[in-house]
Amino acid sequence: MVVGVNIRQLNKSLEMKIKKCIALLGEEYMSLNFTIYFYETREKLQRECDNKPDLKREHYEQILNGEIETAGLTICEEGKIKIFLFLFQDLKRNPTEIINLIGNLYHEIRHAWQFENNLFQDEKEIITIDGDLESYLSLPSEKDAYRFQDEKMKKHGEEILRIFGFQLKIDYRLADEISNIIYS
Repeated sequence: MVVGVNIRQLNKSLEMKIKKCIALLGEEYMSLNFTIYFYETREKLQRECDNKPDLKREHYEQILNGEIETAGLTICEEGKIKIFLFLFQDLKRNPTEIINLIGNLYHEIRHAWQFENNLFQDEKEIITIDGDLESYLSLPSEKDAYRFQDEKMKKHGEEILRIFGFQLKIDYRLADEISNIIYS
């Protein structure tokens, strides 16, 4: 048994599906020493912010009230990935939401991989992406994570949907505002 990615705060059915999606990335990503925390409600994240924060207040503000939705983030030094399920309305019936969730998860797992492989360690941090999306997307770590997300979702998108019970063809694409910057 490999010590690696753990999942916390998630119902067992969704946890099993997400573990299968992570397994598609291979052993190198499954064995990362990170824990993934899922937030099903805004209130849960707000309680964390008020009582036991592990992020800067600006991060919580961006997630809870930002113009640009932040569906996940990685706290490398603490070995944590946080995924904000409350931004996804219908994971049971909407395949687009599933693709967006797993794409975001893959993006954050890539950041964990970058950290464990000592990549982009000296990069500046951008806390608030509202009004500064281009600077955020221009960071080498973000370009790498978005390219990884794009590549893996194109490769595994249909299998991900099968894991969630859908038999659909997909043509995965990052949003144009992201693609235009990360592939420039």
